[in-house]
This record gives sequence, C-alpha cells and structure tokens, in this order.
Amino acid sequence: MHIPDGFLDLRICLITYIITIIFWFFAFKRAKETLTDKQIPLMAVLTAMFFAAQMMNYPIVGGTTAHLLGGPILAITLGPYGGLISMTIILLIQALFFGDGGLTTFGANVWNMGVVGTFLPYIMWILFPKGKKGMITGAFLGAFIGDVLAAASAGLELGFSTKFLYGISISVPAMVLHHSIIGIGEGIVTSIIILTLLKSRPDLLNLPKIAPKWLSK
Repeated sequence: MHIPDGFLDLRICLITYIITIIFWFFAFKRAKETLTDKQIPLMAVLTAMFFAAQMMNYPIVGGTTAHLLGGPILAITLGPYGGLISMTIILLIQALFFGDGGLTTFGANVWNMGVVGTFLPYIMWILFPKGKKGMITGAFLGAFIGDVLAAASAGLELGFSTKFLYGISISVPAMVLHHSIIGIGEGIVTSIIILTLLKSRPDLLNLPKIAPKWLSK
C-alpha cells in the first residue's frame, strides 16, 4: 500500500499532506497530555514489530504493494492518535532508508495507513461491548474494515491521479480485493494479540488512550 513518488498528482499530494498535518498537530498535542510511562515502551515495541511486518509485502497493480498494516492493534492499545504517531515513524523510516513509499506521497501514505487505518478500527473496537467475545469481534471487524478502507483510499488517490496508468475502475477494486484477503489475516493477528493481552497483560488494554476527547472511553 506504500505509494511511491511519481504516482500521485501534485494536487493530491498537497491535499493529503494538509489533512495529515492537521491530524499530526492534534495527535502530538494529545500525546503530550495523556502519554504515560507505561505507554512509551509499549509504543516502541509495537512500532518495531509492525515496522518489520510491513517490510514483508508483495507487489500488486501499478507499482503499489499489499501487506499487513498494524494500525488496528496500535489503535486499540494506544488510541488512534498513538497509532498515527507510530505509523508515521514506521512510514518515515521506510521511505527514507528503504525506498518503501515516497516523500512526495508521504502525506497520502500516512493518511491511508496512519489515519484511516487506525481511526476506523478504533471506532469499531469501542462500539462493541468489552466482554471477551465483544473485544475479539470488534478487533477482527475493525482490522478488516480498516485495512479495506485504507486500501480503497489509496486506490482513489491513485485512480484520480493523471500520472497513474489506471483509473479508479481498476485501482480501487485491485487494492480492495488484495487487502480484503490481507484484512482477514490482519483481523486474525489482531484478535490473537488481544487474546494474549487479555490472558497475560489485561492492564495494557486499560491504559489511557491517545485519542480525541470525543473518542475517549
């Protein structure tokens, strides 16, 4: 899902950068207010884990890729703003040192994976009751929906760009199809991690969330 340089029109790059900068502003402001000593090592471990997971990807139509995102579990444990910060770090390192995703398209990639890919899973998570069954259902559906809609967002950005070889009739279905399969895997991985935390460290699921106040629980 990492969009390289040269695939998006300048106007789309600018729009996605502006929207993403707004989210960054509120994310870092909220993190300063709510980040705890327990969350810092958890954020570091999860960021490193999903940095590695994202490096295992395979190419799909038009030069972009499919892979696990990690946004859902980051959002559930840290809050969507926390997930956005972690995803920003992951994507920046990948773009600068591994050529995975571009710098002109960095705003778009963070929007897709760091905003859409964290906020939607978190919203699904908090909609379900917090019994074991509700947690697993919310985690799985949130991960699946988050992956698919993040992929659809990337497909729209690509399809509406005149630089891209394909229109939205090809780019969106291709991205959604591949990431529907990835989304199932993401849902399973997210559910397993939640189950593990429930058994061994349930306190980590009850840490203050780095989230907008209207999404705080």
